[in-house]
Amino acid sequence: MIGYHLVKRLLDILGALAALVLLAPVIAVVGVLVLLCLGSPMFFTQERVTKGERVFRLWKFRSMLNADPDRGLVSDGQRMTRFGRMLRASSLDELPSLWNVLRGDMSLIGPRPLPICYLPHYSDQQRRRHQTRGGLSGLAQVSGRNSVRWDDRFDLDVEYVDMVSFGLDLRILMRTVRIVLRADGISQDGEATAENFGGTLKSDLLVFEQRTRTETITTWAVSSTAGEEIGCGEMSATSENAVSIRFDASSEAAGNVDIRREFVRLLTNRARATEAVFAVWALPSVSEDRAILVEAGFCELSDPEEQLRLGHKPSTECVLAVCRLWPETSLGIGAAGNSIHSDCRQTEFHHGFRTETELPGLEAGQWQTPRTAETGR
Repeated sequence: MIGYHLVKRLLDILGALAALVLLAPVIAVVGVLVLLCLGSPMFFTQERVTKGERVFRLWKFRSMLNADPDRGLVSDGQRMTRFGRMLRASSLDELPSLWNVLRGDMSLIGPRPLPICYLPHYSDQQRRRHQTRGGLSGLAQVSGRNSVRWDDRFDLDVEYVDMVSFGLDLRILMRTVRIVLRADGISQDGEATAENFGGTLKSDLLVFEQRTRTETITTWAVSSTAGEEIGCGEMSATSENAVSIRFDASSEAAGNVDIRREFVRLLTNRARATEAVFAVWALPSVSEDRAILVEAGFCELSDPEEQLRLGHKPSTECVLAVCRLWPETSLGIGAAGNSIHSDCRQTEFHHGFRTETELPGLEAGQWQTPRTAETGR
């Protein structure tokens, strides 16, 4: 296997070099079209993770308009254009990544390199995908591209790591050509591209079955893995950058701390997969779930004005617990050049909540998620 990895690297160099030379006219034409249709800059770059969890800068052609809240260009769907969809469907936006292959950051075939902000949310098994170089295409991509959900995609990545061979790479390459020609699996159902990875949705305790989904509200029936009804969950958009989550447990499950803790984990991961920056949980001030929310990274937001900005009316009978879904260190500088900062120091918490915790300022235009850059592919 070690011998094949040396051969694989040689094939990557020769393949990338030949493609860059042969496709130079195509690359030049696409670059000009990007400038004409989408404006400057021509390239999209982003830090991604490859073999050994080494961070490198990925290069692609830009396929979305620049984020501009004043023009209503915030989400992927708002920023995507017909030209951008064509670029992605044809995979022409990937051509600059051949330079990453030539440099040794990537391979022609391997698990797709993903943003560094996903690193804290991998399971130990999922992290094994970084035992080989990230690739332009991989086993997950030829099994549905973005239409495959994250947990299944990572299972396929790990399967590739365990089975990598010349024959497997050749089959993936041939299937990649067919898929690109058919433009299959460019986006997930209901998404402009692909949702964020917010953490595994696998559970040994709970099963979520989606009941309804609209633009603002998603509900699930929640049961145990043995099929017993546990209750129902809901996630709703309460403001442009926050989602509210809640869990109505059945009487049998209400007193089970492990079930409530697992529900908070799973629904927080689902909230992180959206374009929201904050997950909000309104609960009675005497609720025993406050300690569970602390474990999951929630903290109390006491400022009435900021509660209103998150879509909740202040009440003395309720506590508003807020979780920042994407930490500042994961986001860095946003597309518009504004860094995310923490300038809102909170007051003392009670009943197990943290003290002197900082949350980011809630002023309009300062919230950024990984979706404001072209992530997920």
